[in-house]
Amino acid sequence: MMDEEVSAVVLAVVVVAGVFASSQFFLSNRAVEPFSELGVLGPEMKIGGYPKEIHVNEPLNLYLYLGNHEGRVMYYRVYVKLGDRSTVVNENVSAKADVVAMFEAVLAHNQNLTLPVSIVIGKPVLGGRLIFEMWVYDEGVKGFRYNGRWLQIWLNVTQR
Repeated sequence: MMDEEVSAVVLAVVVVAGVFASSQFFLSNRAVEPFSELGVLGPEMKIGGYPKEIHVNEPLNLYLYLGNHEGRVMYYRVYVKLGDRSTVVNENVSAKADVVAMFEAVLAHNQNLTLPVSIVIGKPVLGGRLIFEMWVYDEGVKGFRYNGRWLQIWLNVTQR
């Protein structure tokens, strides 16, 4: 009688462990809290070290970092806009400012990309705000929508 009880307990433990292991296998690639990443790295491919002043029509070389943890393939578009202190931008409102560059990438789930980018500003600006906004392709509307991710770099653009 004792052997039957021990066998039943061992069998129950094996079944529970099997169910747990198989659920981890099937659910391991699913994003529990989906999110996207946006980053801008300086010329040395590090956070920081951003130029504070550049010249008109001089390339500003940076690195754009994108990461996808949405649980599905994502099509990203990053607009680089030139604003100033009065430009409003937040997680709900896209900046109403001139677009100076645009970059696109398609990333699989759990994929990231560090992309060298060169941005040229064709006019002098004091107290300029270079705004990077992430937009995502939305199948529902068959177009891009602002997803609320944004960054900024303050700089002056001067004549030579």
